[in-house]
Amino acid sequence: MSHPATDPSNAFYAPTLLPAIEELLSRGVAGADLEACFHRTLLELRTPLVRVPLFLSRRFWDLAEQASGEAAIGLLAGKRFASTLTNGLTYLFDVAPTLESACAYFCEYFPYFNGSLRARLREADGEVALVLAEQGALLSGRQSREYTVVGICSLLRRKLLASGIGQDPLLRIDLPGAEPTHLQAYEQALRVPLRWGADEVVLHLAPDLFRHPLSPANAELEGMLVALLEQARSQTQRTLLDEAADYIARELPQGASFQSFCEARYLTERTAARRLLSHGWRYSELLDEQRRHRALDLLEQSALSLAQITDQLGYGDLQSFSRAFSRWYGTSPGAWRESLPR
Repeated sequence: MSHPATDPSNAFYAPTLLPAIEELLSRGVAGADLEACFHRTLLELRTPLVRVPLFLSRRFWDLAEQASGEAAIGLLAGKRFASTLTNGLTYLFDVAPTLESACAYFCEYFPYFNGSLRARLREADGEVALVLAEQGALLSGRQSREYTVVGICSLLRRKLLASGIGQDPLLRIDLPGAEPTHLQAYEQALRVPLRWGADEVVLHLAPDLFRHPLSPANAELEGMLVALLEQARSQTQRTLLDEAADYIARELPQGASFQSFCEARYLTERTAARRLLSHGWRYSELLDEQRRHRALDLLEQSALSLAQITDQLGYGDLQSFSRAFSRWYGTSPGAWRESLPR
């Protein structure tokens, strides 16, 4: 079933991070630290249908890298993805009769699970590729992107191995950014030729395997799994926390004031504050978190001047932005930008 395009929600399916959470717990990271990161208990995060704002993914991966001391923690945690994550999408991917149908299902339902990346299939000149493109107001972040790519590679390879085919379905992967210093970690985790400097993540697939029958067709099982995913998607309720995060992401250049947010929802500020606090957050904290991560995206990914970035973040002047950036990262935005690899 195809759904009309809408403004992307800055929310993601929290249980998709459970394999990464298990990786951190196995490394001795305290569960209390993880719960503090999300402002939720681990039990809540394991509850089906729980979706949380995208900025929490960025917070989680910042914590994961700092607590583990691993620059490649996304790659390492991604190895657990296919073996430990259980949801309707992974089941549907496994039972689809071909890679073509499995990838089509993936493109349809992946945005429900991931609030920052959209997947699409690309076929041209005899080549086939699965493309992941940023769609959210916040970028997914390097660790999250690497975690996702390793997970997808595992799903693709597992599907062929289960069908008794030893050939690798992946030919090459194109990745954004400059070639990293810890290249060996990528080579070990992805096990396929890599090309850097791409605008999007592109997984090049073997064309001869794309439509090759891999699993016995089981229309009844496929239909049941599709129905479950559709039901989950239709029953997922947006909370005021989700609405506040989306509103801030959209209205940040205009300041995203709490008063305007409340007026748009016909809520008193007192009622809205109480309801947000029930989710563990104050509106001012949400605004600060969105600005913190968006600032890095704009400094790294755009050619905007510091004054223009100040406007995009909804600050009244550059001095206010510089003070906030120094509080977040211990340096000025200009110095941080100068430190980026060229």
